[in-house]
Amino acid sequence: MSNPYEIAARRFEQIAFLIDRSLDAAQRRVALKERTASTGRATLYRWLKAYRAGGYLTLLPKPRSDRGRSRKASASAWVGYAIGLLYEQPDRSLTQLEVYLRIEFADYSLGKTTLRRRLREHPAYAGIARLKSGKKSKLRDLYEATHPHEGWQLDGKGAFVVRFVDGTRIEVTVLSVLDDHSRAVLAAVVAVAEDTEAAVTVTSKAIAKWGLAERFQFDRGSAFDSHAFRNGLAALGVHRNYIKPRSPEWDGKIEAYHRCLDRWFVRELASQQVVDLEHLQQLLEAMLALVYNRHHHREIGTTPELRLADRISGRRISQSDLERAFFVDTTAKSDKKTGEVRLPTGSFRVPSAAYAGQRSRFRYHPTHGGRAVLVTTDGREIELQPFTRKPLSAVKTRVDKQGTGQLQKLVDIWQGKGRPNAQPGFGVPEVFAVLGELLGRAVPNSEHEAHAIVAFYRKRGPLLRDAFTAACARSKASLGSGRALSTYLADLERQIGADGGTPVSDSSDEKQEQP
Repeated sequence: MSNPYEIAARRFEQIAFLIDRSLDAAQRRVALKERTASTGRATLYRWLKAYRAGGYLTLLPKPRSDRGRSRKASASAWVGYAIGLLYEQPDRSLTQLEVYLRIEFADYSLGKTTLRRRLREHPAYAGIARLKSGKKSKLRDLYEATHPHEGWQLDGKGAFVVRFVDGTRIEVTVLSVLDDHSRAVLAAVVAVAEDTEAAVTVTSKAIAKWGLAERFQFDRGSAFDSHAFRNGLAALGVHRNYIKPRSPEWDGKIEAYHRCLDRWFVRELASQQVVDLEHLQQLLEAMLALVYNRHHHREIGTTPELRLADRISGRRISQSDLERAFFVDTTAKSDKKTGEVRLPTGSFRVPSAAYAGQRSRFRYHPTHGGRAVLVTTDGREIELQPFTRKPLSAVKTRVDKQGTGQLQKLVDIWQGKGRPNAQPGFGVPEVFAVLGELLGRAVPNSEHEAHAIVAFYRKRGPLLRDAFTAACARSKASLGSGRALSTYLADLERQIGADGGTPVSDSSDEKQEQP
């Protein structure tokens, strides 16, 4: 039997780093990691609690209740049963194992730390570790397409931060489509998120240029596993290869490409000025065309560009059918007054008032600003136009209805005069500014002058900007500079009276002079 004081000394040595106040938090974490490799965390803190309660003597081992009888035979049966439990379900915890062992063995008495140590010492434990990681010991097979566009791989490069020249920092990701046979990158886009819109965008870009692949291979990411993306590929007749979750080896070719992308593009951005996302997309496409697709690939013995040789798939599809394949079905209610219907990708207007205010079925492209159609009850599809808010300047000017006849004279007498309607953005402040240019000084320079201009405007207004400016120019030409404000206002009233109440522009004068 070991000397109990030697055991106490060893226990004190194990917990000394928790007692030493000269160690900082980082040093304690490192020491704790080293100690827990051989001794459980709970055991260390149990010894520490005993030492603080009663000192060094409390670390002495207590007499065994079994009076020293060997437990090796029983422990072997317990550990063997626990190994069987783990091979049955590798994710079982020590707590679960203790519960099952106490049910099976009435005299089970191993501690949790001892059970863990015995399990790790068991020769069969290595197989449990492989079961937990999901890695199989058998050798893998390699698969490769026999010709271009037989199979494509799709994946996104992990998000990275880009800084623009204006100081803006944005996190982006790169989604790429790789040809399995030639290793050439067929399409790549920079996106702010790895979502369905980005997946549809890069796939549509590759299909529009190179045609349809026979097979597509991608992981189980939410963007690639979404119903809209998977349903679109199925509608195009592109088979999706199965990939087991959390198995990046199945996408080994595009994972190798991502390592090149990190070295040749992401790291280079640290010494490259980037203006915006559009500029970043141009930088990416230039690097792929002139560096990656032209580099010598050791696996295929040539460059991806030469092996692809600009060969296009025999399966082609029109742009309209390509967009329609990725349409997503939804139902929404349009506004009963404007006919506006808000879909996830933007606002659209229903084709007529008959559909306004009703809940209808719609189909839309998942990219922002893409196409959308309304599906009628009989299955027809009606293309929708984007809903836009028009500027106020687009409102049509409405004038009073007038006609020729004696009754119209009665209406004119009865109304007194036509109801005025000012030109947008041309009122008293603008009249002050135009008169200031005429006088060559700030207008008004006194309260009396301000009242005189306002009285003139109320009498002769509202005024048209171009016509009033032309009238001021004629007054300056005929009267000269340096005249009083009242002289100019009198001349302007004369011109307005001669023109029937409204000053006309130079172009109007020219028209009147023509025979």
